[in-house]
Amino acid sequence: MTANLGQLVIQKLIIHEVPKHLRGDASIAPIFSEIESPLDDDLRLFFREKMIQTVGSSSAYEVVFASGTTSPVPNLVADHLADSGVGFIEMSKTIAQHLHNCQSGVNPGGLVCIVDCQNDGRKALGILKLEKESGVRLSQTTVGGKQTFDVRMVRDLILTKKTKLFKIGYFFVPDGDEPPGEPEPRGIVSDQQLGYQPDKEVATFYLSQFLGCTLLDDPRSATKHFFNAAQDFINEKIADPVTRNKAITHLLSELTSKRTRINVRQFAKDYLPTNLASAFESHIEQKGIRGTTIEKNNELIADQLERVAIEFQNDLKIVGSRESVKENVRVHRTDGAEARVEIIGKLKRIGTK
Repeated sequence: MTANLGQLVIQKLIIHEVPKHLRGDASIAPIFSEIESPLDDDLRLFFREKMIQTVGSSSAYEVVFASGTTSPVPNLVADHLADSGVGFIEMSKTIAQHLHNCQSGVNPGGLVCIVDCQNDGRKALGILKLEKESGVRLSQTTVGGKQTFDVRMVRDLILTKKTKLFKIGYFFVPDGDEPPGEPEPRGIVSDQQLGYQPDKEVATFYLSQFLGCTLLDDPRSATKHFFNAAQDFINEKIADPVTRNKAITHLLSELTSKRTRINVRQFAKDYLPTNLASAFESHIEQKGIRGTTIEKNNELIADQLERVAIEFQNDLKIVGSRESVKENVRVHRTDGAEARVEIIGKLKRIGTK
């Protein structure tokens, strides 16, 4: 990542509630704060540590603002980082209202927390989305005659596991080796709510619809997407069982080799049937992988690379370590559409399961 949060300082913070609702239901609206939440040193430290922990996790990805987005967030963030725009409170309300508009009955309700901060003397902005347990109610308090949420209540909910920091966007203006001209804001986004979705790192609605961002090419993400896309293509397009097995074996070998890059075109030329090479390149491009060379990083697929599964349409499956399958399983052709798979080894047990 390009942001080192070691010098992060929380300046101010405001919280709005975005209730669960059906899209288009005008009877339910966000509950806005009218003023920032009061902060003491302990609260600043608490949110600082949570942001550093989340933004620095393996589930965090660099993003840039997407061209042509209809989200108001990119302009609001850019104006704020440039010390212009509508002001912190109005900006935060617009962001909360936009999140409310993006969500449907599928998305849980919760809190959106906008954090004005500095890192190494440069302005930054955090957009945190927290979900609270069903039935947990937060009441507003009055500060200087204006309504706001007490940050201590939010901290207590997090500490008692009644809410969780599920999604965060952290935005900043990079320094260092940037192209000439006005530097474009960058972001780091983390989604801890996703669960197991092999093709996703951040929920589409949060990344694209709400934040108006797209993932910056990340070696971990690009490697995972290439791996999943290549497996899908090989299984869908290669009918011959021996050729298919060899292609998958080569894919695993390529990913676990000491080479630091994968050349998509060269992989297709070396390991796939000649008539499928062009279609493979198009398939990889359609899956959002730009360019012909991928900087390899297996962090997100390390566990998958260690296990191999051979599945049959008659509900049979062979599963084992990659090395065990390579050494002890043989795939053969037959005269028909079926494959004959041979397993070599000492029989351990036969029984029900």
